[in-house]
Amino acid sequence: MNETEKQLKDMDMVSSNINFYNRKTKFMPAVLDFSVTSDEGHAFLDVVQMSNGLDLDADQVNIYDLYGHVIESGTITKNDTYSENNEKWLEKAVRLRGYKFLSAPYETRKYSAGASNSAWYLSLYRASLDGQNRVIGGIETVKNCKVLFHDITAYLSKSSTQADILIFDSDGTLIFPYDTTENHKDISQTYYQTLSGTNDSYGIGTDPESGIKYQYARQTSTYSGWTYVALQQNNAILRPVYQMLRVLITITGLMVLFSIILSLYLTHNMVKPIKHLKHVIQRLRLENLGEEKLDHYDASYEELGELYREFQKMSESLQQSLAELEIAQKLELKSRVIALQVQMNPHFYYNTLSCISILAENGQNKDVTKLCQTLSRIMRYITNTGITIVTVADEIHYIEEYMYCMKVRYQESLNYHIDILPEIMEQKIPKLIIQPLVENSIKYGTNCLPPWKITITSFRDKSMWYIRVTDSGNGFGEEVLDELNEKIATINRDLNHNLTDLKIGGLGMINVYIRWKLYCGDDIVFDFGNTEDGHAYVTIGRKTPGGTGNMTIPKEKGFIL
Repeated sequence: MNETEKQLKDMDMVSSNINFYNRKTKFMPAVLDFSVTSDEGHAFLDVVQMSNGLDLDADQVNIYDLYGHVIESGTITKNDTYSENNEKWLEKAVRLRGYKFLSAPYETRKYSAGASNSAWYLSLYRASLDGQNRVIGGIETVKNCKVLFHDITAYLSKSSTQADILIFDSDGTLIFPYDTTENHKDISQTYYQTLSGTNDSYGIGTDPESGIKYQYARQTSTYSGWTYVALQQNNAILRPVYQMLRVLITITGLMVLFSIILSLYLTHNMVKPIKHLKHVIQRLRLENLGEEKLDHYDASYEELGELYREFQKMSESLQQSLAELEIAQKLELKSRVIALQVQMNPHFYYNTLSCISILAENGQNKDVTKLCQTLSRIMRYITNTGITIVTVADEIHYIEEYMYCMKVRYQESLNYHIDILPEIMEQKIPKLIIQPLVENSIKYGTNCLPPWKITITSFRDKSMWYIRVTDSGNGFGEEVLDELNEKIATINRDLNHNLTDLKIGGLGMINVYIRWKLYCGDDIVFDFGNTEDGHAYVTIGRKTPGGTGNMTIPKEKGFIL
């Protein structure tokens, strides 16, 4: 078993090394349409052969793209094509996104190196990934079954105790012996069905064909998922025990008879309350803790009565602890969401107060009054933590107040345009969910010569609605896009693992994504990137419940999350 598992791990390591090297160097293009005899093909094969190692951990390595091309390296090295009907494993590999799975042994002449006879092989499959963990194809590593199972066949050929070894995968398919008859496969399936009904790692069974008793030992590999079963006939290993069994039969019979009498006596007095407690435990769920009262149940023995009472106390204590824990988690989550909501760039206040000071020095009293009133409304909107959910109309009104302050500061250098569909205005959203996007647009969209323009538009169809903020700056850099995607992927893992472990930090897009993800869940629409003109945009929206349309967001460079 250990040697076979080691060879499977070696095959696995080949495809893992190819994926790792590709994520670091991007040597594998999305379309494998180049010739293996070209310079690009030689470089490609060098990486594959280097990953295979000097000892050739796999007899054959086949690299597939998603467009019908395949490059084969090993016993045969060439370009080839495939169809989805011939390589159905590729669909499963795409779903598993980099996790391995094994085929059953199969017979083929393809890798027999010109021999007229076919041979048995086994393949390990996994998806090939690019540097951003996107699936771009599949990797197949192939091993000759004679080599893979050499240690097992060598042991069976030397064994003098009529031993037999069977290997099954997790679906019960016979893996070893692989070159056997259909009748033997059916018998092996009988073994598997018999053994699958028990969790014992060893025991006694009956040969379904001959009726001879056998001893079995089995072990399931945590790596491959295969179950290894070793079978030996009783008469080969238990012959010295048979004589002693004859002596013990009489004593065992008397002990069994005594046990039956004692069991009947104990059953009469103990089984009923124990069965009752068993049924209570089987019915026990988190939602019904403490509901079923047991402290007044009439048990046959004081010890059982005490057990009932303690079980009742434990159930009630667990119910109270779960209730307290749920309240604490809700309060903690609410405080974190509020903390995320009220974060605001202090420079906005400094700059606005500076504008007020300048206007006052210039004697523009009306402008000072209007700007102070606007700032007052902004602060009232931000500091009202009692309201965390508002309408789009409320948020847009606040943004108009905010943009007025920015317009006062930047004068003719800054222009903005807001166009929101009336049917979107009543959508519910977390407060201060759009403003950070506008603030980011002003912060990073003004890193170029004026005039600058901020555009806020909207869209709605049967499948979703969204609001998009676009600036006139130089757009997102590739490193910034990669960093944002990495941070959002980390946040998604934290949200799936434990919502209360969410860390609060930073402003802008990450703040918005966290709060919008908490609010929308799987219905979230969040998109960012660059327009055709190279300007940055960020889109925030939500899928429409029960929508029938296809969700398609117009975009240039960006990522749908």
